[in-house]
Amino acid sequence: MPEKKQTAPMHISISDRCTDQWVAEVSLLEEAHYIKYGFRLTDQAGKTAWYNACGFHAKETPEGSFEILQINETDVLHIPAWSQGCIYYQIFPERFAKSGKVQGIFDTWDAAPTRENFLGGNLRGIIEHLPYLNDLGIECIYLNPIFLGDFNHKYATTDYFKIDPMFGTEHDLIELVEKAHTLGIRVILDGVFNHVGIHFAPFMDFMDKGEKSAYRDWFYPKQYPIRIDPACYECVGDYPYMPRLNGANAEVRSYVQKVMLYWLEHAHIDGWRFDVADELDHHAVTIWREAVKRAYPDALMLAETWGDASRLLGPDSFDSAMNYLFRDATIDFFAKGAITAGQFKDRLDSMLMRYPKEINLAMYNLLGSHDTARFLTETKGEAWRLRLAMAFQMLFPGAPAIYYGDELGMTGENDPGCRGGMAWDAPDKALHAWQKELIALRKKHPCLRTGAYRVLAAKDNLFAFQRADQKDCVIAAFNVGDKSQQLDLTEVEEPVHIPPHSVKIIERP
Repeated sequence: MPEKKQTAPMHISISDRCTDQWVAEVSLLEEAHYIKYGFRLTDQAGKTAWYNACGFHAKETPEGSFEILQINETDVLHIPAWSQGCIYYQIFPERFAKSGKVQGIFDTWDAAPTRENFLGGNLRGIIEHLPYLNDLGIECIYLNPIFLGDFNHKYATTDYFKIDPMFGTEHDLIELVEKAHTLGIRVILDGVFNHVGIHFAPFMDFMDKGEKSAYRDWFYPKQYPIRIDPACYECVGDYPYMPRLNGANAEVRSYVQKVMLYWLEHAHIDGWRFDVADELDHHAVTIWREAVKRAYPDALMLAETWGDASRLLGPDSFDSAMNYLFRDATIDFFAKGAITAGQFKDRLDSMLMRYPKEINLAMYNLLGSHDTARFLTETKGEAWRLRLAMAFQMLFPGAPAIYYGDELGMTGENDPGCRGGMAWDAPDKALHAWQKELIALRKKHPCLRTGAYRVLAAKDNLFAFQRADQKDCVIAAFNVGDKSQQLDLTEVEEPVHIPPHSVKIIERP
């Protein structure tokens, strides 16, 4: 078959102070294999050069071309379509809502949160508040750990196959998922597979029998005898009550796989969020992904990491990640006013360049979580800053994630302060209405879920961008300064005036 040559123009899609990202779209008549390519570069004076794997050349040459030999099915990203642009709502089960008789001794619901106290939130309380979440416009609930475990956070798991009785029963979880699905809301669970609690049966056997334990290789022993001490075994952050699991061990990998598939099958959950994902054994993650995707191709695998997630994402790993880079930039620009609009743009563009478009659309874009101070606390109580951040989160590419109670104006310092009882009795009704309005706007415009992103202005205190597809367009201009700003846009006939501390949103067909 004779060779066919195509030429495709390139353009800059995003750019920070150091790097321009150029893209081109090429259509192929058959599957991609045995493709050779290079780059023709023309400067402003009209001088042309060619670039390939061997460097720059004065004329086009086939030797040294870049090559794509074969694209296999497992090389292609398959991210659940529902997760792209999805609106998440994170719930810390012990603190969201309680219902019926609950086991244990509890503080009053408005008590200051500590690492030791219990307020009595449970699954039944979440079930009863599904109408609230549906009215708000939520599309997926992410639940912090609900399995039998130590402490109020349940990140020290005792039994992965049992719902903690403080929260309810397996039947309660099944009912929660069924009723959520009826409303079009998905549910993902927290998979704490990097570590366990000290009352996890294999670890107790390991402590009792030491080197003779059949579970010795499930963990990372340092010295014997085993006692509750980080000097004896690896644990999370030298916290002795959370010993690390050895994901390189075949029995551990098989055990975790059974846990994941069990809840996907029996409770029909929609995926897993992986705690401390950047410390998990990569080979184990690949095996778990293959097993999960083979049986449940639409199940989401969401990674927790606090920095660049690029090494964790791809066809053989996680689908998406908690986007703390997004939060960090948003905190610095909107909450603290610590960076200019230009610096904000560069940080966002640098972040976007790390991942393919398919992943960017699915990134879990959060303003806060159970591990951070509340956003309103970061602003030192300036509610307008939170309102602008909410708008930005709902308009920016990715999957916006609401931490329970932020929409009601909850405050709180970092863990445990950010884990207070849901403010049902003292909500900020205006803020709730604003959040609901923004979600409705997002659902009204498909371009806000999957459309192209383009920065229109980034100077001093003014940041503006556009989201657009072939059918509609939304422009947003944010003014975090103390003075009114005027923005002249080719996309809009009249100058756009943005009052101080506000956002101007323009909807165009």
